[in-house]
Amino acid sequence: MGGRAAEQLRTATRILATRIDVGATMNQPISTTPFHWFVRGAMVGILLSGALNAVSYFFRSERWGNLLGTTPGHREALGFPCQLWENGNAYGGFFIDPLALLANAAFAMVVAAVCGWIMLRYQAQLTRLVVELEQLANAESSFHSFRFSLRGLLVATCLAGIFAAGLHHALARRPEVLGVIYLFGPWILVLVALLPMGMSWQQRVVVLIPSVLLLMVAAVALGHFLKPGIEFDKVLLGIFICWTPQCVLAAVGLTAALIYESSRSDRTETPHGD
Repeated sequence: MGGRAAEQLRTATRILATRIDVGATMNQPISTTPFHWFVRGAMVGILLSGALNAVSYFFRSERWGNLLGTTPGHREALGFPCQLWENGNAYGGFFIDPLALLANAAFAMVVAAVCGWIMLRYQAQLTRLVVELEQLANAESSFHSFRFSLRGLLVATCLAGIFAAGLHHALARRPEVLGVIYLFGPWILVLVALLPMGMSWQQRVVVLIPSVLLLMVAAVALGHFLKPGIEFDKVLLGIFICWTPQCVLAAVGLTAALIYESSRSDRTETPHGD
């Protein structure tokens, strides 16, 4: 079985490496070497460690902290596995605990190495998935031009209604609008990126990046005009705490689901006599 997996990996890599997208420079295939898969896994591990640090805010802080500026008397702290930061503690001018930073960084490196090894373990399935997704994207882009579907227009209408309601409450300086950005910001951004049909994933990333920046600017501006106002760095802290775990869980869950489906299809297609 190990020889078959290696042969499948070489075949899939060869197919992906030799595929040429004529007239579509945005659709270049991604690299699928073992080194690149390990680096991707390591990045997932680092993001996972960041998500654990973000979630720790709700456990180390008093009654969910003070992200909306409505409970200034609550204690705030975060850090996993060691407490890294506490509101009001200057840590000798460093503003974070240096020893805790080293401990947490070492933990993150261990998690990154484990995730990189997992990516290497499943690189054959992942490479084949990349080939299939690239082929599916090319097939869809061949038959669909850039357009909006009826479902996309319905979602766009709902987003416009949410935006109008949020703008109304934002002008009234309501902290609940900032809470909506904290809790649902990633999902709103994904909906915005998925609205157009006939676009490659690279083009959707181009749509997503400025949308992220605009939503972050809107959150900072809203925090500034609230009564009492929320400082710039406090809003960014709230975005980190609320957005990072959602994004990591979505990415890890999607990757795990794809690997599971690929493994199940392999077991289904493999004869019992092998």
